[in-house]
Amino acid sequence: MKVPFVYLGILVGANFRRVDTWKPVVEKISRKLASWKHKLLSFGGRVCLIKLVLSSMPMFCFSLHKVPTEVINEIAKL
Repeated sequence: MKVPFVYLGILVGANFRRVDTWKPVVEKISRKLASWKHKLLSFGGRVCLIKLVLSSMPMFCFSLHKVPTEVINEIAKL
């Protein structure tokens, strides 16, 4: 195998201080939130779904590595 490779959804051997390494996590979050931004959901429903996605999806990645500030700001903008 060549480094970096994906194991359990996380890149192994990558430099996690770089913002580019976190791009797949940000893209995954934006794909999940894109379908929930429709006006068909109430405000409370959107808040609940956003909290669910932001708490479960990247938590595994965030628990292993320190996230750069730029990535946190980009996720907050979404």
